[in-house]
Amino acid sequence: MYQEHFKLKRQPFSEHAAVSSLWIDQRMKEALARLTFLVDHAALGLVTGPSGVGKSALLKCFLDKLPQRCEAVYCHLTHLPSSGLLKVLVAQMGEVPRRGKDRLFEQIYQAAKRVEGTQLLVIDEAHLLDGDALTDLRLLVSSAIDVAPLKILLVGQPALRAVLKRSQHADLLNRVNVQYQLRPFTKEQTGCYIDIQMKQAGGPEDVFDVSVKELIHDFTGGVARQINNLATACLLQASACNAIRVDDTIFRHTTNEFHV
Repeated sequence: MYQEHFKLKRQPFSEHAAVSSLWIDQRMKEALARLTFLVDHAALGLVTGPSGVGKSALLKCFLDKLPQRCEAVYCHLTHLPSSGLLKVLVAQMGEVPRRGKDRLFEQIYQAAKRVEGTQLLVIDEAHLLDGDALTDLRLLVSSAIDVAPLKILLVGQPALRAVLKRSQHADLLNRVNVQYQLRPFTKEQTGCYIDIQMKQAGGPEDVFDVSVKELIHDFTGGVARQINNLATACLLQASACNAIRVDDTIFRHTTNEFHV
């Protein structure tokens, strides 16, 4: 309904936006530079950030631009026990998992060796990994010799950093070559994000009043997912009221729903 009202070609604040429509802001540029270094020169990377700040968007951009010399395997089923995680990784690498951790390790190494370049394991939701799984991932990249061209990227919520600081995981933390902490948008970035999303959806950039963009930032704390939800709700409210702009009145009516 609101798409027709504002003459939009698509939803401007979709959770599952195409890579081409993602905004590469300064945070993204900084993170992507570090992840590029991981692919070229490092073995273990760490990206953390609160839920909804854009970690998935960052991964989408990163994996979309991976060089041909690097093959990535993505896994987010981190709630599994360690052996289960290894089996998922082996299956993702095109192998039939065998019984026993020693065989699973060997399968991962052998699959990595067959890659013409570097094998990258991207472990999303890494804050859910148990202690054994973290130890196993460390062992995969801690050989004193080049067993296989294998790299690991851990991505998760800030709790992951606290876990890695525990003494039993000191060896893993010390092996992190590249790390980045993705933070929420600043107030200026929030305003730019809203305008850019509206423009890319085919609508005018000035639908949201400047004061409303500031209020949206304050209400959401600059968290992208919450900005998406609130901005969409504002557009729906404006459409229902047959308004062509999202002003303070529309914003107040909209946020009343968010206090339930």
